Amino acid sequence: MKEGNTEKNFLFISTGEFDDYGGWALDTQFIQNMGSSYLLAHGIGTPVANAVKKIDIKNPGRYKVWAYTKDWVARWKKDVSPGLFKVKIDGWTSETLGNKSVSWAWQEAGVCEIDAGEAELSLIDLTGFEGRCAAVFLTMDMDFVPPDGITEFEKFRNTLCNINISENAGKFDIIIAGGGISGMAAAVSSAKNGLNVALIQDRYVLGGNNSSEVRVWLGGETGFEPFPKIGDIVKSFEPEKHFHYGKDNIAEIYEDDKRISILEEYKNIKLFLGYTVVSADVKNGVIHKIKFIDVKTHRPYEAYADYFADCTGDATLGFLADADYEITTNGHMGMTNVWYVEDTGKETEFPKCPWAIDLSDPSCDFPGRNAKDYEGAKQLGGWYWESGMEHDPIKFAEEARDTNFRAMYGAFDALKNTDKGFYKTYKIGNACYIGGKRESRRLLGDVILSKSEVLKNYKFEDGCVPSTWQIDVHYAKKEYYPSFHEGDAFLTNAYYDNFKHIPYFVPYRCLYSRNIKNLFMAGRNVSVTHDALGTVRVMRTGGMMGEVVGYAAALCKKYGVNPCDIYENHLGEFLEVLRSGQISEEK
Repeated sequence: MKEGNTEKNFLFISTGEFDDYGGWALDTQFIQNMGSSYLLAHGIGTPVANAVKKIDIKNPGRYKVWAYTKDWVARWKKDVSPGLFKVKIDGWTSETLGNKSVSWAWQEAGVCEIDAGEAELSLIDLTGFEGRCAAVFLTMDMDFVPPDGITEFEKFRNTLCNINISENAGKFDIIIAGGGISGMAAAVSSAKNGLNVALIQDRYVLGGNNSSEVRVWLGGETGFEPFPKIGDIVKSFEPEKHFHYGKDNIAEIYEDDKRISILEEYKNIKLFLGYTVVSADVKNGVIHKIKFIDVKTHRPYEAYADYFADCTGDATLGFLADADYEITTNGHMGMTNVWYVEDTGKETEFPKCPWAIDLSDPSCDFPGRNAKDYEGAKQLGGWYWESGMEHDPIKFAEEARDTNFRAMYGAFDALKNTDKGFYKTYKIGNACYIGGKRESRRLLGDVILSKSEVLKNYKFEDGCVPSTWQIDVHYAKKEYYPSFHEGDAFLTNAYYDNFKHIPYFVPYRCLYSRNIKNLFMAGRNVSVTHDALGTVRVMRTGGMMGEVVGYAAALCKKYGVNPCDIYENHLGEFLEVLRSGQISEEK
């Protein structure tokens, strides 16, 4: 096959670039693992509407068609494949796809004749059960096989699509990666203090776990002496309403548009929605520039800054910059995909799911199974439906999310097709396909806060972020071990260590990297141990970390110093700034 778009005897289409997604969802949460976003047929058992792309065919003739996909349950079940779909090009329809490879790989779809001119390419979902496609490739070379593997796939795509050269997105005082509550707060705090800010978020909404895509409520408290103003920015993001579980926990209450409008009010914040960081240029322990890509087109950009803040949760930027970090790969807190059921008022059906986790045995008394009213039914899909604790939280992230899917579908299969009782008029109302993570990488600062220091109320002289959530870590629920027969737990208990001295003030030295000189961090990836993460990980607390980072970055800019110098040489002024909420222009 001849490479280069001038030949036009092939066509590479990333599915994120489709003109109309139909009922398919754009999933961007695993780009770091697989090198691509993809379209997900998240129909909760009902086939979704076709995704459509208009393509321009220069050379008419016979084309072999390939789809980049996977059999998403093959890791657990090899005899059934729920995520089935087909590719359609005008009047031609492909072989059934999504039923071959355990890992992401190219699957041959068939050979079709295509006339010159505009053609319509569609993805046709066959099941509504999480079929997925990252790219479609057409070639007139019948012998050519496109390459598999993350690196090979990315190189192949970037070469064919001519997207190897990065566009310069500008120079900033601070670049913040991650648009959750902590990243938003860091951006606003930095902007209020006069910095030129870039905020890069890999989705099209802000708020992270507290967004319409994940639907987790805000935890922690704000507004404590001697820093009563720390938390004011977080309060500005607060939704007017909040619900924990059930049919009231709808997308609208998270006020996604409000969050975007708050950021857009600041002329010195440049908001990059739908972009993700993929590399960092580091020299002598200093990040000089980063590369980030458009999650739809994968087109690369680069940007420069004096300071950077990792608010990604997964410590993505820090990892790419070779910052020191820790990770608990087995026995960490997992991921929840919130879901709920609702009463339709009439009898409903739900297909059997032999590929899901088998929960049909009546002795498997999972939460919500024996509900007598809607309050009992709200136990389905709560925070404790949590997976991934036994595996690497980065490498296993997609499988952890898919375990949540299999647990949900297995539970509802049991309720509808085995029990046939209370839930006979119910349906799954919503299931979030974006997972809410609790723990992954933790970047290391000059202080690594420990559980014992929190419990003993050890007072750091730079303590500045109030933490009010008790030490709360999750582990697999022992009474459900018989149901975890496949080795992947999906239900957890919370284990608490309570401290009375509320708030506990987290030291500033947990909020910057000990080896990357111009890197801050805020959120659940800060410098704490696995157990201490149990108190600092909630979102209001993470947001206040972001506010503190904004003040610190402004002082760094004022004196032309690195984050560690604020503690070593300007601590008194820094603490006074946090008390007053104002930075003096005088040096």
